[in-house]
Amino acid sequence: MILESQRKKLIIRRALLALILLGLAVIQNTDGLFPQPFGVRALLLIPAVVCVAMFERDMAGMFFGLFAGAIWDTYTQGGDFNALYLLIAGFVCGTLINTIMRNNIVTAAILCSFFITLHPVIYWLFHYVLAGLDSAGYIFVRYYLPSAAFTALFIPFMFIAVRAIEKVFSEEE
Repeated sequence: MILESQRKKLIIRRALLALILLGLAVIQNTDGLFPQPFGVRALLLIPAVVCVAMFERDMAGMFFGLFAGAIWDTYTQGGDFNALYLLIAGFVCGTLINTIMRNNIVTAAILCSFFITLHPVIYWLFHYVLAGLDSAGYIFVRYYLPSAAFTALFIPFMFIAVRAIEKVFSEEE
């Protein structure tokens, strides 16, 4: 009986986290659903995946990252960049929490900030610099850096929301 109850909580928790990622993908990628100050868009899926991976650990974090990235890639052009990126981010964050880091808001801020900053840099390098666009530097400074800063504002909210879900649906009786 106890194992069945724990399994139900695990399924409900992971389904709820998947629905949150789906909702954030819609909010992030639909024009007009979320504020875009000065044309800068928040990349809400990155801190969400990092925070989920911190609580769900490496393998589940990897699959949540793949799920969120695949949804993001259905909205955007550029191949499977986001799916691969979020898969790696989820795995790395889950593994770090599993092995050497503690699961707290400071760690979430560090990991999220790193992956929020790394995403636009890699995307910009592959899609603008290597493509040889003349205005690549302007685009990076005008859109990608402010996007990373705007996204970082939502780190505490993501961490608190995921932690609340984890507490309510924890496997412990």
